[in-house]
Amino acid sequence: MPAEAPFIEAPFIEAPFVGTPFVEAPFVESRLSFGQLYSWREVDSYPTGWKSEANLPATWDVRGFSRDRIEGALGKLFDWHELLRTTYHLRDGMPVQRVHEDLTPPIERVRRIITSRRDAERTTAELIAIPFPMTGGLCWRGQLVSWGGKPVFLSLSFSHLIFDVWSVQELHTQFRGLLADPDDPAIARRVGPSPRQLADEQRSEAGERRQQSAEGYWQRMLAEPGIQLPVLPAGTERNRIQATLTSAQLSAQTAGAARALGVTPPAVLAALVAAGLSRQLAADRVVLSLMSSNRFAPEHRHVVGTMNQLIPVAVNVEAGEPLGELIKRLHWAGAKAYRYSCYDLDRIAALAGSADGTGRGFNDLFQCWFNYLQLDDQPADRADRRPAELVWTPQARQYGQPFDVRVTARDGRTSLALRVDPEVIPAGGLLDILRLVATGVRQAVVDPRAGVSSLWSGHGVELPTSLFPRRLPAPPASKAAA
Repeated sequence: MPAEAPFIEAPFIEAPFVGTPFVEAPFVESRLSFGQLYSWREVDSYPTGWKSEANLPATWDVRGFSRDRIEGALGKLFDWHELLRTTYHLRDGMPVQRVHEDLTPPIERVRRIITSRRDAERTTAELIAIPFPMTGGLCWRGQLVSWGGKPVFLSLSFSHLIFDVWSVQELHTQFRGLLADPDDPAIARRVGPSPRQLADEQRSEAGERRQQSAEGYWQRMLAEPGIQLPVLPAGTERNRIQATLTSAQLSAQTAGAARALGVTPPAVLAALVAAGLSRQLAADRVVLSLMSSNRFAPEHRHVVGTMNQLIPVAVNVEAGEPLGELIKRLHWAGAKAYRYSCYDLDRIAALAGSADGTGRGFNDLFQCWFNYLQLDDQPADRADRRPAELVWTPQARQYGQPFDVRVTARDGRTSLALRVDPEVIPAGGLLDILRLVATGVRQAVVDPRAGVSSLWSGHGVELPTSLFPRRLPAPPASKAAA
């Protein structure tokens, strides 16, 4: 690549984000919202060398807009959203937030000769590789890149300490609206409650009643925990393996099954994952921790902040039960669980307890993680017969839950990433679960009354290559030998 010519011009950035201490400004200190506390505990459990895994990328095309228009839009977002001016700190061992005034966005201006459309992707990748400190500094940074004196793209990195994926999308929507019309009052009306307002709401009298209901739900789950998997203490690394199945037909068949059964696509996939996990562990009762966006109330739909929390959902997998019924049961169990998915994690950890009388750790509370992300509105195309892809991640994240499923739906294709502790489920078992899911989405469409056991007995059934590849790549040698 050609040499870069970075430059920084005050007052757009108060301090460069690399190697320069954060400049303290007047602030208001407050407790964290439930979403903030959840994310803080989660990221704090990561090993030191993996903290950058908490970063969320964003690359925004700004071609055709002047630097003044771009900076004006960013300035409004900076004023509107407290999390862009928030730092975390410890007080008596507990995380608190400080919302600062009189700061400017941590955006670095960069002049560059752009040689490829991938320059933007590379710039963002470099940004998200830099971890954010847990305390003391702003939890986002960016670069506004220009070529020939004209802005081209804005690369951003947001820590999950302050944002979730939905927040990044909402912030982008507001940014594009401000670029189009800085004075459009409809954009300002999209701004939701701040984290401080959420924290006060959640700890109000009505919020305490909701918290007690959530604790009641957790107590019922904890009374019948299902099979217990080996979990890692916070900050500990251990071998993990991960494979990802990507297919347009997986999207189409999942959507078809959901419509036929009157459920959601995530419920279809979660039920099939539960059936696969039940098979691999010879367990009748499976508990999945479903990710909830916690944006069900109209006033919360446009919140820019970290709101996601996991909530456990138990399902008994019966071999003779019709597959369609298993999917429906998981759907309604999940719908019920979402009523209790906004809670004080520290109170739940204390409620769960442990053998030594202390609260249970993050990994212990959420052993089997299931997250579904719909990143755009492009519908599945039943005529899309592109071959399915299955790839192994060369270096899977070596920490966290012993069983972790991340589903991403985008551009009409579904990617199902399964990461496991190979001592719990070996590479062959991981592939069997992915194949079972591919088999199950088709069966849920053509014969939902067939028993769940038919998925297991039909292991050798040949699937179309658009749904599952016939030739499977071997796992990375070092992982297979571990």
